[in-house]
Amino acid sequence: MADFEETTVDQIARLYDRHDERTTRVQRLANRITSTLGRPMSLVVIFGIAIVWVVGNYVARAVGSTALEEFPFPDLGFLATIAALLVALLILTTQRHGEELAESRAQLTLHIAMLSERKIAKVIELLEEQRRDNPMLPSRVDHEAAEMAQASDHEVTLSLLDEAADQRRRLDEG
Repeated sequence: MADFEETTVDQIARLYDRHDERTTRVQRLANRITSTLGRPMSLVVIFGIAIVWVVGNYVARAVGSTALEEFPFPDLGFLATIAALLVALLILTTQRHGEELAESRAQLTLHIAMLSERKIAKVIELLEEQRRDNPMLPSRVDHEAAEMAQASDHEVTLSLLDEAADQRRRLDEG
């Protein structure tokens, strides 16, 4: 592996390490539980428990024992509701944690893109300067190269994007 590849891999690993360092114990537990509940076997186990609950109550009544509850099984419904609420909260917590990592990656990507754009503009500027100063090359004005040598004004770009979005909204509404 080339040095620049190792450096890139190390930088990505540091991004993930930094994200992991900021993760609390409670968040780690929520991630583990959500990961476990997201497996197909969890569905089988939960469905199995519900079936055992229902069948167990019918069998207990059939053999003359006291059933835990009668149809429509309000306790089972209550437990299922609480479990669904907890699972929903776990999923939201886990998604929020994942979104924090995605936001870090997006900010890093934006930073690299903006820095690359500035570097490319500088390279174009230097090439144009070399072309002008080199007596072996014909001197001419290249308006496109001169334009590309200028770094983008990101505020103007954002304004143009906002205007385009507003125009699309007006067309969709009207």
